[in-house]
Amino acid sequence: MSMTGTRCEPAKWWLLAYIPIAALGITVSRAAGTFVPRAEDDLTKPIRASPDGHFLTKPDGSPFFYLGENVEALFERLSREDTQSYLTNRAEKGFTVILGHVVSRFGFNKPNVYGDRPFLDGEVTRPNSKYFAHIDWVISQANKLGLRVGLVPMNGIEYVADGTFNVTNAERYGRWLGERYKGKGIVWMLGWDQSPVWPAGPMDDLGTPKTKVLVDFRPVYDLMAKGILEGEGGDPFITFHETSLSFPGTPHPRSSLYLSNRSWLDMNTIQSSHFFDQSGHMERLGADFGWNSTYNYEPIRAEFYSRPVRPIIDAEPQFDYMPRNIDTSLAFGRWDEVDIRNSAYHAVFAGAAGHTYNHLAVVHALVPSEKYCDHCETTIHWRDALNAPGAFQVGHIKSLLLSRPYFSRIPDQSVILSEAGEGRRYVSATRDRNGSYIMIYLPEGLPVDVDMIKLSGGAAVASWFDPRTGNTTQIDRAIPTNQPHRFTPPSSGWGNDWVLVLDDQSKGFGPPGTVDAST
Repeated sequence: MSMTGTRCEPAKWWLLAYIPIAALGITVSRAAGTFVPRAEDDLTKPIRASPDGHFLTKPDGSPFFYLGENVEALFERLSREDTQSYLTNRAEKGFTVILGHVVSRFGFNKPNVYGDRPFLDGEVTRPNSKYFAHIDWVISQANKLGLRVGLVPMNGIEYVADGTFNVTNAERYGRWLGERYKGKGIVWMLGWDQSPVWPAGPMDDLGTPKTKVLVDFRPVYDLMAKGILEGEGGDPFITFHETSLSFPGTPHPRSSLYLSNRSWLDMNTIQSSHFFDQSGHMERLGADFGWNSTYNYEPIRAEFYSRPVRPIIDAEPQFDYMPRNIDTSLAFGRWDEVDIRNSAYHAVFAGAAGHTYNHLAVVHALVPSEKYCDHCETTIHWRDALNAPGAFQVGHIKSLLLSRPYFSRIPDQSVILSEAGEGRRYVSATRDRNGSYIMIYLPEGLPVDVDMIKLSGGAAVASWFDPRTGNTTQIDRAIPTNQPHRFTPPSSGWGNDWVLVLDDQSKGFGPPGTVDAST
């Protein structure tokens, strides 16, 4: 059951006069890690919301697909040699935003690999120039590779909740950061694992707040944003990383429900979580609501239609290789590349402006058997995890979306006439509002019945896009758009997910994922 309680689409089998389509044709292959050449990003300027507010653009107005990765240990645990290898790997795979935490969540004023601490004498108002010189270098190397850096000034659940960052120092700290990193195209991400209304005080070793007293921390974040705006002296791109649960009397954890009237907020986020059942986690923290990660399309779609309109991303979905439900006994196994694809396509097809990928070993730069936190133990070295299948496969969705008109894309479940299902089995659809294409994600490769009338032309070209490889198999026939059709994927079963791409034949698009038609 969905933890949000929303209902799935009703079945519409009775509408159909089926015409089966064989999934046979020509396969078009793509080399893993290669993407359609596009306009070069001007990293001296921030990204922006598209004119309709739903998507992101580069400074020149061309599409910017947010393909991000959070590496909490980026500035703390990686040497420059390791950092260069990591950034090169992610640039080759098509990532666009790399997030690093200025202050380690596992110890305030913790030294980096070179022994330098963020603050002199542990004072927030006295940044250590040697520590930040390393961050300068990381940003410079990322920019050379075409990567934008997302900076998390401080971890909200750790250091805002306990008062380390507060109304007396947040603006000054934000201004210092803004001045230092202006002209670097930074994506500023405030918060992190905290809703703006949150229990005050420190947490115990299990991450449980020691007090249940809720405090409105929005004044701290308002001052932090004010400082960044003043420091950059322009119009920086600022967002807020939500948590996945909320407390009695507070809104559900969607940034728009807490910060909708903030002029400094440029993008909404959700954290769909690492859980399919948060009941135990919620009870321990005293929360009364938590997202089910396998239903991430529900809050994404809600944010897509929220007002004022802002881009939306799932800033923290399931981590590749993390124990499902954060159950360290591994009773439910680990999230894998199938789950990663599932959450990515569900989010983007529901209206997200991109997606975030994370691998447990990479997030914390873990080595085998290291006990870095209570759920962080891994048998995989972070360097080997860089080439996990999921890290390749998330890039395919970027190529797919950028190969068709981009800014006119909308979520639209009405094109699906068969049962849509729910959770990880949810069949999701997106299309061009002008009718040039329809895309449908089939998580189990089951037949789907499609209302073809939403296509603009009289005939359609159908293709199967493989989320595992980025390859395309074209169906070599013109399909009438004046009646419903059933499509059967090349294979079925869990792990045999497919994307059905239907194009208006008159548009002459190339194979999905390979032709730049995004304008």
